[in-house]
Amino acid sequence: MTLRERLIERHAAVCDRWLDAVLAEYGELTASRWRRERDPFANPVGAALRAGLPALLDAVIAGGDLGAAAAPLEAIVRIRSVQGLAPSRAVAFVLRLRGAVRAELPEPAGAEETAALAALDARVEELALLAFDAYVRLRDQVHRIRLDELRRSVASITRRWHGALPEPVVHIGGACSPPEPPGRSGPGSSARLCAPASFTGGDE
Repeated sequence: MTLRERLIERHAAVCDRWLDAVLAEYGELTASRWRRERDPFANPVGAALRAGLPALLDAVIAGGDLGAAAAPLEAIVRIRSVQGLAPSRAVAFVLRLRGAVRAELPEPAGAEETAALAALDARVEELALLAFDAYVRLRDQVHRIRLDELRRSVASITRRWHGALPEPVVHIGGACSPPEPPGRSGPGSSARLCAPASFTGGDE
């Protein structure tokens, strides 16, 4: 039986080991809770891993282009990109597949099986590089979203601040003129000017 055939046969067991290894990164209590909780809304991390890891293993086993792994890979990396993890740790879950395979399958016997395992390791490493590319792209999106939110918040605070200021009045004496429309004069165009009565046609 080839390595690929053994991986297909032990697919569920390998995925279980892989899931346990990834969840263990979050600590024993959290890992235990996320293993039990099946609600994707209450446990988005566990749900993404439970759905994505089997698809990633399928892509690794299949050979050829890893394009089929893009969607499940991004779903997992998207969550890990906002968890405050270092980049190396955020994508390290992919490399844990190698340990899961070795823990579930016997040691390779002979040069052919050793070469097949080395080829599998190379596929896993290629998948890890794709995960890192996805992490960088998603982190950039997060930073841009946060920057846009900060700009909107500053703009809103600025508008409120200016709206709360009283209308400036410049006392020259006598009656006050209405403020100039915006853009008609210089920086002080919104001030109300108070001129002497003789300038406004009032009583002497």
